[in-house]
Amino acid sequence: MNGRFLHGTVSCRGLAWFVAAVSAVLLSGCTSNAYLQVRKQTSVVQGVPDPQQLDTLTRHRMTVGAEECYDLLFDLLQREGCLIVSADRASGLIVARQVLPAESTILVPMAGEIRQLSFVVQPDQQVSEVRLTVYVSRQWYSGDASAFMTEELGLSTDPEIYRGWFDRLDRTVPR
Repeated sequence: MNGRFLHGTVSCRGLAWFVAAVSAVLLSGCTSNAYLQVRKQTSVVQGVPDPQQLDTLTRHRMTVGAEECYDLLFDLLQREGCLIVSADRASGLIVARQVLPAESTILVPMAGEIRQLSFVVQPDQQVSEVRLTVYVSRQWYSGDASAFMTEELGLSTDPEIYRGWFDRLDRTVPR
């Protein structure tokens, strides 16, 4: 055998090229699937829900007054590691930023998901109501550009995100 052929039919150079090409195709296929997965349940993909669906998704009644709810929410956001971007007790507004690391199963070198959380706490007779809107973006490192790239995905329409925050807030209420 003369070194130019492996098993007499395929050259080593050709085999290396073939393996590289197949790997690239497979990886790009996985990347595309993972990329599409992270875009699900956002207004970019699904559009903004109708007003009634949006109210159901983003509003939550609390069993405590607005002042106490505001304090509980502020403490919760800090315990969760969120950056408080702005807060105004008089209007009941708290805007926070949450950065979540990328899932390890994604093959794209993601930095993670960034959620902009806007809470408004309003009195509702003896209790209060919390409205939450969550805007999502994804950030990843691009070796081609040698920089982080960001994709704005818009309003989250994932009920699990909203339910998770409302459940955690409910658990902070003293019993």
